Amino acid sequence: MKCLKPTISCIAIATLAGTLSIASHAADKPRVTLLMPTQSVEYWALYIKGFQKEAQTQGLNLDVKVTNYDANEQATQVEQALAQKPDVIVLVPTDSSAMVPSIRKINQAKIPLVISNSMPDEKYARYWKAFTGPNDISNGEAAAKAMIQGFKEKGYGLTGKVVVINGPMGTPPQVQRYQGFVKELKKSAPGIQVVGAMPGDWDAVKAGAAASALFTQHKDVKGVYTQNDAQLRGTVTAAERLGLDPSKLVLVGHGCDASGVELVSAGKAYATVNQSPFDDGAYAAAAAKTLASGGTPKAVQYLPNPIATKGNVKVCYSQQK
Repeated sequence: MKCLKPTISCIAIATLAGTLSIASHAADKPRVTLLMPTQSVEYWALYIKGFQKEAQTQGLNLDVKVTNYDANEQATQVEQALAQKPDVIVLVPTDSSAMVPSIRKINQAKIPLVISNSMPDEKYARYWKAFTGPNDISNGEAAAKAMIQGFKEKGYGLTGKVVVINGPMGTPPQVQRYQGFVKELKKSAPGIQVVGAMPGDWDAVKAGAAASALFTQHKDVKGVYTQNDAQLRGTVTAAERLGLDPSKLVLVGHGCDASGVELVSAGKAYATVNQSPFDDGAYAAAAAKTLASGGTPKAVQYLPNPIATKGNVKVCYSQQK
């Protein structure tokens, strides 16, 4: 049909044609489904920002499914994703054990899988094509090295008690950061002993309650390792409410969040281990694009994890994107 005048019918046809053209163009893009634990935590808000930016650059059609660290809900979302038959699935596991049946189903459906952020037990590595994200064993080791360095600088030598504020129990980051932390202390400073641990679930308020309980149980604690910087903020608040001077403790966080950088810069925390959430998301999106294009991404791509103290807090700035 040829329109000589801009009649309503012609405009409608032109609009419909444009809509079909756009839909056709979108359909040509590789379809990627991202299953992630939450977007309400600062880290994950930045993660999705990095993923979306890279997905746009790479020309990916992205579908995001979010659960609040609920392994059963994530299993249901995997079933939904399989029914939609995307070109690639990117999965951030909420539970290192509960996710095994889901990744087996993804493998059976012959949909390429990228595991992002949380490395499960490597004995299941045959079920995914690539892992991108932090090396959480190494992150825990880095936190232990920071703790040892802080003990020396504050004149405590290599002897004293420390406690740990864990993330959600059973999640790969929680398990592996704890393992790396304890392993490195036993190796390099066996006199620094972990005498207690409680979960903070990545939340400042919950971490504050956990820290208060641990400070009450262990009056002579000299250091605290919090597995993210929101928990670091809660720990500092708890210490101050109990009349403890945070600057006298060796407080080590993780993530280089804005709150962590602020606390380290102010001397209220000793260190935080850098982990860029923006790059975490971008790495996963880039791997998904490679798979969707028929390529082979690196089997493992880890994020760097430098230690940020007051003297070199600038190593955190690279993630503020």
